[in-house]
Amino acid sequence: MNAIVDSKRRTTEREVIEISIPSSVDLVVLARFTAATVGARAGFDLDEMDDLRLAVDELSISFGPLDGETCLRFEFLREDDTVTVRCTREPMARLSEVHESVERDVINWEQARELSEQLLNELVDAHGQEVTNGRSASWLRKRHCTSPR
Repeated sequence: MNAIVDSKRRTTEREVIEISIPSSVDLVVLARFTAATVGARAGFDLDEMDDLRLAVDELSISFGPLDGETCLRFEFLREDDTVTVRCTREPMARLSEVHESVERDVINWEQARELSEQLLNELVDAHGQEVTNGRSASWLRKRHCTSPR
């Protein structure tokens, strides 16, 4: 019984989790997992956690193609039943220079951004982009829906 009480009490606290990953499609799964975990701690149901995971995908690509030259820094903020995710693309701090030949698909990034915008409109309560400390950042906010869908 104490575990249930502790879990309920935890959801009223504020939590901040930060992760930084190389800009790679393969590693975005770490941000998705973190989002789902934070969402669960905010009381999200499975559908809401899935929406949050998909929204993190869209946030990750909001800057254009992911490459090995930059990293994505995520901040996950949980306040009560609301999760805010902020993503900033930053230069990669490298210990040694590694030059890789990366073959990229030709993608219309303007069209991809428009699609991401539409998806985010459906998945989260609010989202946007801004410049903070000279760096572009994208953010989203999702609140646990307590009423039946």
